[in-house]
Amino acid sequence: MKKLFCIIASAIMAITSVSFTLFFTSADTALSFNSKWSFGGSVYSALDIDQQIAGLGYYIFIQSNDEYKILESKGLINGYNKSFFDQNVLLVNWLISYNGGRGGYENPTISKGADGTLKFNYKYNKSYISMPVVAYDKNLIEFKKSDISGADFSKITVNVTLDYSNATSNSVPNTTPDEKVTLKMVNILNYTNKIKTSNSFGVDFKNGKRKNYYFIIDNYKDYKACGFTEKKAEFFKNNMLLVNCIYGIKYTCDSYVNKGMVKNFDNTLIMSYNAVWGFPKSKTATHITDIIELKKSEVKDVDFSKLTVYLRNDFNYSTWSPGMVVPSNALTYNKLKMSYVDVSSVIKGNIKKTQVKKLKVKPIKEKQLKVSWKKINGVKYEVKYSLKKGMKNAKVKKNIKKNNVTLKKLKSGKKYYIKIRAYQKIGNKTYTGKWSKKISKTVK
Repeated sequence: MKKLFCIIASAIMAITSVSFTLFFTSADTALSFNSKWSFGGSVYSALDIDQQIAGLGYYIFIQSNDEYKILESKGLINGYNKSFFDQNVLLVNWLISYNGGRGGYENPTISKGADGTLKFNYKYNKSYISMPVVAYDKNLIEFKKSDISGADFSKITVNVTLDYSNATSNSVPNTTPDEKVTLKMVNILNYTNKIKTSNSFGVDFKNGKRKNYYFIIDNYKDYKACGFTEKKAEFFKNNMLLVNCIYGIKYTCDSYVNKGMVKNFDNTLIMSYNAVWGFPKSKTATHITDIIELKKSEVKDVDFSKLTVYLRNDFNYSTWSPGMVVPSNALTYNKLKMSYVDVSSVIKGNIKKTQVKKLKVKPIKEKQLKVSWKKINGVKYEVKYSLKKGMKNAKVKKNIKKNNVTLKKLKSGKKYYIKIRAYQKIGNKTYTGKWSKKISKTVK
């Protein structure tokens, strides 16, 4: 009986403990903060794209001065310094103005739920009169790092109470007094890029009949196989490349400008370019290849199978001749149809059209010829040589890694015909380039 009593007592204590735990952990914790309101632009204005988000808006969470500098450089947020981020963090809410807005949002109350989710309660002054959505209200919210321990900044719940006390119409509003919304989180990415413009993509970037496509390089082996040379293997430990190949306009322009990149709330990337025009049209930049360096830690959850790219025609009016009519599509963005291409197909395409050039053959010792050629990055070579001009009964030497080879045990006094091609193995398949022009030389 005593044993049974102990078991029951233990069970009651366990249930009571769980109940108290649930009671305390389910309660919201009020957070202290400092709030600054401003009227105007969205994060997408950094890309010159007027894009409204479904729902009421979106937000950015800034933990460090380095992250803040990215936004400051875009003109979206200013007024903070490095010392602020030693002790504080900044949460920026962009809330789309309601139809019929009169006075906009008031400072919210903020609490942290048991699961770490931040909960905002906003009040919005509203008129009965219907007016179009025109802008965003921006709220810069400062938290002390010591006050937000355990907060989950990847999720924010917002409740908005609509206040009609100052309404100017007698008609009854056709809406509920309260609305709930989950703000979407976006980030402007920090990156460096290098734009190349030319009449064609060239050997390195052409990929079949695709006009606008992109691919990802996240390792040094693929980087070399694509024909790049500037980066070292060390770079790819923490970084990767997004390569945009775009044939985006009908006519030529003077230059292209990368306007920025956003990691959207659905873990896809949005970016935009300006095609800058001058007069007279002296340049012919019909194609663009943009090589973009990204930190792997910033894009680890990005869905690279989807990329949204906008292109806008911009005009350098200082070069515009008097009386010229500005085209109707000036300063408007077109959404480009971008194709995601596996990097292996880019490598394959490069190899198939690669041809060894500047082939030289020199007799050195008796019964030997030294063959050399211009180096091609990321490939191996095979040499074919024969006593017949038609290459009948030719011998083949493969797996050559350098851009030279010595052919031995040849027949003295005989003329040999020689040609070379590059090849690359991708997975289980081997892809070969074009044969070089034949060259002949007589052996000592």
